[in-house]
Amino acid sequence: MGGTKAIKLPRVLDDLKIGITLHDPETGEILDVNTQLEQLYGYTRAELREMDVEDYTASSRRFTQEKAVRRIQAAADGDDQVFEWQIERATGELVWVRVRLNRTTIDETVCVIAEIRDITGYKARERRLRLLNRVIRHNLRNETNILIGYADRLRSAVEEETLEKEVETILDIATEIGTLSDSIRQVEEIAEPDATERSPTKLGKLVKEVATEIRCEFPEVELTVDIQTDVSVNADKGLQYATKHALENAIVHSDDQTPAVEIVVTKATDTGRGVIEIIDTNSVIPEVEIDVLKDDAMASTTYHGSGVGLWVMQWCVDSLGGELLFEENSPHGNRVRFLLPEADFCVR
Repeated sequence: MGGTKAIKLPRVLDDLKIGITLHDPETGEILDVNTQLEQLYGYTRAELREMDVEDYTASSRRFTQEKAVRRIQAAADGDDQVFEWQIERATGELVWVRVRLNRTTIDETVCVIAEIRDITGYKARERRLRLLNRVIRHNLRNETNILIGYADRLRSAVEEETLEKEVETILDIATEIGTLSDSIRQVEEIAEPDATERSPTKLGKLVKEVATEIRCEFPEVELTVDIQTDVSVNADKGLQYATKHALENAIVHSDDQTPAVEIVVTKATDTGRGVIEIIDTNSVIPEVEIDVLKDDAMASTTYHGSGVGLWVMQWCVDSLGGELLFEENSPHGNRVRFLLPEADFCVR
């Protein structure tokens, strides 16, 4: 092991557009990294050599130092390793990467080299196509079939004096289809990296603007806005969409005659990330609604209007390198939290 301590990557690898790390084949220790890797992770060579994998793995993903070492040792034995992994940059931003580990020899010393590519954009497109496939193949087809059925019933209902009820049902279904269409449009609008311009955005200001819209649309709601700290994040229109969906979901799913919803802006003390928290007193969000947000959700899953709204929230937060959490509120209700990396101000 002592022989590998002094092994360095050829400096020409600093010119590559992919991240490279060099590992001790037995301990998994990072021996060296290239410049692109430092930029991707947000840590220096010296910092990374003192860190374990858990230190820069996304908190929602389980990838331990022990598991990383096993993969490195397997690669050292000639079994190349390829896997996807979500890291948390020094700024708190979450990024998906694809890692390829293979054995190499530098200065007659066996090492393991890792090629690390940022695949965040690819993962986002993959999830978008999955959503659109489900919505188009299942929701719109099912809703259209129901609509046709009610139209047939409507002809009979005219004679049976149940016209009003049938018309209300048709209007509800048409509204559902409209909601799906609006949500898909929002996803399309923020899907491409250059579609909207991201800039440092004060969470307090954004939340107040969205709250004003909500109060106009739902004047009966008791909406409390609590800006506890001044924090800025890099954001685009997607964050407005996500915040509005979260508030609308809390309102329309309330059983109270006067829905009460609170929206709070804070800063996480452990990570420094900006936090938007929507708190309601509703029934707990069903697990089935949250499960469809997972990558391994069944392709036959049908998204209803609220489900698509939750997905838009997930999409928007993901696109900003943030994290969406659903938690139960005490003594009852829900807490929906957006955790967003603080804006990285550059002095020029």
